[in-house]
Amino acid sequence: MVKKSSIFTSILLGAAGGAAAAAFLATKTGQVVKKKVLDFTKDYQENHEEINAEWIQKAQDLGQQAVDKYETVRDQLTSGELTVDDLVQSGKEKAQLVKAQSLEKFEQIKEKIAEQNLTTADLVESIKEKTQTLPSAEELEEELAVTTEDIEIDLPNLEEE
Repeated sequence: MVKKSSIFTSILLGAAGGAAAAAFLATKTGQVVKKKVLDFTKDYQENHEEINAEWIQKAQDLGQQAVDKYETVRDQLTSGELTVDDLVQSGKEKAQLVKAQSLEKFEQIKEKIAEQNLTTADLVESIKEKTQTLPSAEELEEELAVTTEDIEIDLPNLEEE
């Protein structure tokens, strides 16, 4: 019985996710997002070197932030200000928070589906209807074709000195 429930839940979530994506792309907001993606793609094709340079700079900045955080935590561990148990506890708390938020969202989706008395067949049919108006994968590939070049990022050495 558990297996059937798990399969049904998986199908239900998959159908709900697909329906949400299809519905989103059919909305004004979805169209705006699609336009932004297409505009960015066009801009990238025209200015890819400049955009790559920006991304490289952002990646290097992010890398430096990671190095700084690593050094801070290492120093705190060395000085005794922070313990491994503290880190483990912090990780557990964050994982529990994410789990609770995910369960809350899942329950909200279940409630909305129950409120509307939707069956799996209804969800599948809705997805089919919505996806018929979406562009095909080939059309999207053509619209989103991007020229890429090798990107090289130099990150500082993380080994202790």
